[in-house]
Amino acid sequence: MKLVTKKYGNREAIRERWYRRRFLAPNLVTLGNLFCGFLGIIYASSFRYEKAAIAVGIAILLDGLDGRVARRLNATSKFGVEFDSFSDFLSFGLAPAFLLYHWGLVSIADEFGVFVTFLYAICAATRLARFNVSDDNPKAFTGLPTPGAAGLIAAVVFVFPQTFNSEITSVVASVLAVSLGGLMVSRLRFLSLKKFQLSDMPLPATVLIGGFIALTWYHPRPALLSLALLYVCSGPLGVLYRWLYRKSDSEKAEPGENRGTKSSKA
Repeated sequence: MKLVTKKYGNREAIRERWYRRRFLAPNLVTLGNLFCGFLGIIYASSFRYEKAAIAVGIAILLDGLDGRVARRLNATSKFGVEFDSFSDFLSFGLAPAFLLYHWGLVSIADEFGVFVTFLYAICAATRLARFNVSDDNPKAFTGLPTPGAAGLIAAVVFVFPQTFNSEITSVVASVLAVSLGGLMVSRLRFLSLKKFQLSDMPLPATVLIGGFIALTWYHPRPALLSLALLYVCSGPLGVLYRWLYRKSDSEKAEPGENRGTKSSKA
């Protein structure tokens, strides 16, 4: 009887010890995100652009995983939130800025490249700080999330790792830095992919996502670029759609209002 009690007592002690250390799991995932961002800077500085883009892409995947691990293990903490925010700034603020600067700006527009990539980094820091102090809608973000901006930069470089024309590449890098920075600090709404559930999507959207997954398997470079571009454009396109929808509703309501006005005058 004593042996059985001791056996189960040891098992409970081990389980309790692992439960106290459950915070290590999400923090290790965040550490992987931080390492990938640091690795992206190293690769970009040594002109290994394709590897830098892959490192940023892996950081995006890890960023989407750490929150899920923390919620599953009930291991959320203030330290984890701050650690994740600093890791995101390195991986999605500094690493993409370094990548854009060395990929498209250092050879032809050095000083201007420093300015526009620093502007991107400022916008990324502002976006993360605003997210930390705001009580945002869990299903939508205000402003383009930093992983979305970094994902488009990584996808563009992944498709075109070798710069074919210095002038064109510098223009593309400058437009990416300025436009993505503006979207990050904007008030546009973007879908939150961290709590995205495929079962909540309608059938046409599910089929479309399945097609993109199949395209990614066979043609990863254009598929990843299309996905990143689609997500970045979803905010402005959503505003345009809502404006057109309100305009069509107002046009439908005008004939009835005019008839009512005529009848009252009669």
